[in-house]
Amino acid sequence: MSVAFEKKQEKARRRQEKFLKEQKEKKRFRIIAICVLIVFAILLCAALFLNSKYVRRSLPAISVAGISFSSAEFDYLYSRAYSDYEQYIKDQLGDYASSYLPASGSSHSSQTYDFETGETWGEFLTDYTLNQISESSKYYNAAIASGFVLPPDTIEAIDKEMANYASYAQSYNLSTDAFIQSYVARNMTEKSIRKVMEYLYTVTMYINYVHDSFTYTSGELAACYNENKDDMDSITFRIFLVEAETPLREDYASDDEFDAATEEALAEASQIASDIKSRITSQEDFVFEAAVYNPEDYSEPAATVGTYPGSALGTDYKDWLLAAERQPNDVNTFDISTGSYVVMFVDRDNNEYYMTEMRQVLILREEVNPEDYPGGEGDPDYIAAYEAADQAALELAEIARRSFIDGGMTEEAFIDVIDQGYSNDSTDGHYDLISKNAANNKMVPEIENWLFDQVRQAGDCEIVRTEAFGYHLLYFVGYEDRYCDYLADKKLRDADYSAWEDSLEPLEVSKHWAFMFRQVF
Repeated sequence: MSVAFEKKQEKARRRQEKFLKEQKEKKRFRIIAICVLIVFAILLCAALFLNSKYVRRSLPAISVAGISFSSAEFDYLYSRAYSDYEQYIKDQLGDYASSYLPASGSSHSSQTYDFETGETWGEFLTDYTLNQISESSKYYNAAIASGFVLPPDTIEAIDKEMANYASYAQSYNLSTDAFIQSYVARNMTEKSIRKVMEYLYTVTMYINYVHDSFTYTSGELAACYNENKDDMDSITFRIFLVEAETPLREDYASDDEFDAATEEALAEASQIASDIKSRITSQEDFVFEAAVYNPEDYSEPAATVGTYPGSALGTDYKDWLLAAERQPNDVNTFDISTGSYVVMFVDRDNNEYYMTEMRQVLILREEVNPEDYPGGEGDPDYIAAYEAADQAALELAEIARRSFIDGGMTEEAFIDVIDQGYSNDSTDGHYDLISKNAANNKMVPEIENWLFDQVRQAGDCEIVRTEAFGYHLLYFVGYEDRYCDYLADKKLRDADYSAWEDSLEPLEVSKHWAFMFRQVF
């Protein structure tokens, strides 16, 4: 074998080895590439899965009291919690509320709640929502443990709301779930909305059930009232303030001179009040003296009189008004930091009267503004316009009453009149548990006098005119519990409910890995 041939053979062998090596490298690269693609595909699928609506809707994000909520359901509870929080701040702060709330144009997670700690609004409201869920869950847990089930009318209300969603969805050419996600709560479905509603309704209804479940005998009510009569009795009295002419600090060279001038002004007010007191022997005297002293504030007899439970009386004169020896027309003065009160005791009521129930059709008198007339309330044109508006309201009230008579003069006939649209009442016109002189009743004197007239009987119907509103077609449904029993029942019931509530411990909310997929607003 020649040397040349051997060299040729060696070159061929080397070329073959190189080829095999290259093929091997290519195969190895293909395997690595395939593995990378497989891993990438797995990661992509995982990412798509974790960010899918399925995760947000189906996997538990939190659990408490045997019930779990997905991240979508938590977001829904978050939005409700924030809505309640926002309304509370607005109720408390009015026009200043916006300064204490996150801006509506940006996400909560992008806005700082606490600049010292760096906590965002999203973090604060997430914790707030978790606390709300923890608090509500104790009632839910107690309800489930007691075997409580939602009453049929509540289930019917939920069914009706779900039916409304379905109806709206149909009008938009959408599925119910699509409508809910577009217009009610993102990522939520009909099933999840219903689940959250049943949870919240169970909490609310069970609280009401427990609160209403306590019962008391007449003896227990009487004993409670007698033990608390100083707080519960209704005290009627007259009062006005003799104001001290308080000096200005800048008018005096020193604090001592200013304090001396202030004491002198207060002493002078006290002396004026004492002099007025010496001239009062009757309510007429009181009304006269108050009007003479300050005609701007006390020209009307009603301006000085009020009726309040003993618990609501001012501390300066409370003990004097509640003293056992107090008699009608007793008068006294009470020095305070701005002057001296002149106070007359009028009456003390033990609230043994019966509360009332009524229905009304309110016919508002069209407003006529005296400022639109050169002569104000004395202008003949104003008087004519006012009388015309008053007459128009009366005529409409008469039409409503005729409809009531034609309908059979029953409570059902009266409800039909309300349903016919005669009434301007912002409510359904039904008022119950009406007590005398109670601010929460918001009854004008003309209506209160009609309701508590001794001749009043169930079924009475009459048109009552009020200066403030117009004409009221009133239907007297009947008498209810005695007010004293109502007050005693409320005190006992509130105490028993509070004791029950204190016996429940908030439950710990467990977070699961899907909690990270909530979408902070």
